[in-house]
Amino acid sequence: MKLFKKTTLLILSLSITLIGFTSASEMEITSKKQFISKDNKHHTYSGDVIISFANGNLSTKSSHVSLQKNTTVMEGDVEIILQNAIAKTQRVTFTPSQQGFIAQMDQVTLTYK
Repeated sequence: MKLFKKTTLLILSLSITLIGFTSASEMEITSKKQFISKDNKHHTYSGDVIISFANGNLSTKSSHVSLQKNTTVMEGDVEIILQNAIAKTQRVTFTPSQQGFIAQMDQVTLTYK
């Protein structure tokens, strides 16, 4: 029960921190491969995926969160909830930058509303 409370507090803290540093939905995605569905609602990026969030309003949730020096690692059914989309991955590392946050992962699927 204590672990659950600590994990929940970490998730809430990260969400508040991410929202505090970001305020609009600007982001840039780089990856080795990308696939976009015919209806343009599902975008899958794979291979050294990097998402730069600059002034974006987002929140996150996952099964496990750990803080390591200047980074936050989230694992297990990770969701990055944006104003107009939800990004899903299994593991992501967030690092603060001067403009917001950098998220690094192996693969991510964005589903646009």
